[in-house]
Amino acid sequence: MKKLAIFLLPLFFITTTNTVVLSQRGPVEIQWSGEYKEPRSSILTEFIGNDERYSYALRLGIGEGLLSKEGSIFVEKYNSKMKLVKTSEIKLIYKKKRLFFENIQMIGGQIYLFTSFRNKKKKMNFLFVQTINKKTLKLEKDIRVISSVPFRAQYNSGAFNLEFSRDSSKILVLGQLPYQAKAQEKYQIKVLDKSLNPIWNKEIQLPYDDQRFEIEQYRIDREGNVYLLGLIQKDLMRKKRNGKPTYQYTLLTYSQEGEKVKEYKINLKDKFITDLTFRIQKNGDPVCAGFYSDRNSFSIRGTYFFKINKSTGKVYNQGLKEFDFEFLTELMSERNKKRAEKAEKQNDEKKQVELYRYNLDKLILRSDGGAVLVAEQFFIKIETSQYRDIQGYWRTRTQRRYYYNDIIVVNINPKGEIDWASHIPKRQITLNDGGYFSSYAVAVTSKAIYFVFNDNPKNFGTDKKTNKIHSFNGTRSVVTLAEVKPNGSVTKYPLFSNREEGILTRPKVCKQNKKNEMIIYGEKLRKYKFAKVVFK
Repeated sequence: MKKLAIFLLPLFFITTTNTVVLSQRGPVEIQWSGEYKEPRSSILTEFIGNDERYSYALRLGIGEGLLSKEGSIFVEKYNSKMKLVKTSEIKLIYKKKRLFFENIQMIGGQIYLFTSFRNKKKKMNFLFVQTINKKTLKLEKDIRVISSVPFRAQYNSGAFNLEFSRDSSKILVLGQLPYQAKAQEKYQIKVLDKSLNPIWNKEIQLPYDDQRFEIEQYRIDREGNVYLLGLIQKDLMRKKRNGKPTYQYTLLTYSQEGEKVKEYKINLKDKFITDLTFRIQKNGDPVCAGFYSDRNSFSIRGTYFFKINKSTGKVYNQGLKEFDFEFLTELMSERNKKRAEKAEKQNDEKKQVELYRYNLDKLILRSDGGAVLVAEQFFIKIETSQYRDIQGYWRTRTQRRYYYNDIIVVNINPKGEIDWASHIPKRQITLNDGGYFSSYAVAVTSKAIYFVFNDNPKNFGTDKKTNKIHSFNGTRSVVTLAEVKPNGSVTKYPLFSNREEGILTRPKVCKQNKKNEMIIYGEKLRKYKFAKVVFK
């Protein structure tokens, strides 16, 4: 098998090797920053980008215990040694009224802040853009309107969604027009260049009414063509009828400045599409991949893959493949595996094993035309219980339990066939926290794919006979590195102890910053620090 040669993730953070190497576990070196104190009522949410000398991070203000889209943001600047150079609070205020945070992006070396403003007098919702001075981290006085949609009411004010092409040369502003009951949904498409100047715009009406159609993903390519992936509901009351799915995916494309519209309906006959995503190849052809089930909309039996020729509209390299039995039962106990074997032999479709509740997170395009799918088991359980308060009255307590469990990695060759599929065992079960310290970060290199997540140290001594995986245990956890090699083999390494480093790592914030490096972010109370992981 050829080595995976796949596109790298965007550059988010530049560091150097001037810090002291404190750990060396497995195929990596770890270099730590100093410890910092975060601004009050804020949390770090993402790395914005970097230039030749500095890297920039974003913090959002917290209001009433929740992440708030309005109020303040904080922009931070770090030098190559990961030392905090400057931080600046930016008030989201326009004419003494609050703005809503929409996005922040580094484009062409400039940092742009996108905000929206609901003008009740004009009954319009405006999308603003403003430059942040990289030296002072203050807003420039160049605020301008780049889009607007009608404003009808507080809860029907339209909305903006932004998407950037892979090379950041084109920007899609998808404006959702106010809702009208039982009417076909309308959107405003605006395409901008990297200087935020308009290229084309068009108001579109989707071919389905709002109750039966929902846009799930939207993308733009380097030529300014727009793609909308949507889900059509044929029966609003149920997911299946007579054992068959009652919904269908469709891909809408808008080219030639919106004048040419095509629709590609995606159908697997009697099978249930349980997840679908797509990317745009360098040649402009959409690549679609996802999972399917034989019996419902929330489990998976196999994967499918196809490409669409953007010029002819023809589907090619189409493949549908069931996971093999060993993969489906790999993490089962011996007792459950024997039950599954019996169901397979009896061809009992209702009892045949499928994987439960996996979200397709990433579709990584390979340079040879293949792809790698990454999915994580994720679901929420809502639990209610009764209790007596101090006055003797019965009350109801509602709690949410968040499950972020195993990761699966599927390698698909250019013909649409599964070369291999691998499990990365993981258990993260938390209560009422939104999975703040759960999930994983991923880094892609020419030699392997690496996953970083919080883990229980007992899992490095797991009993292979029972396949028992111990759950993530808060501050007593270790940060684990899972290495997936080009042949699909998985090796796990303990990187460091969260307790020893005085932090709890947040995988959802960690990012690959360049070809062989990843930045890990951890915090505890109001203190935080970074680690640079260098892949050998």
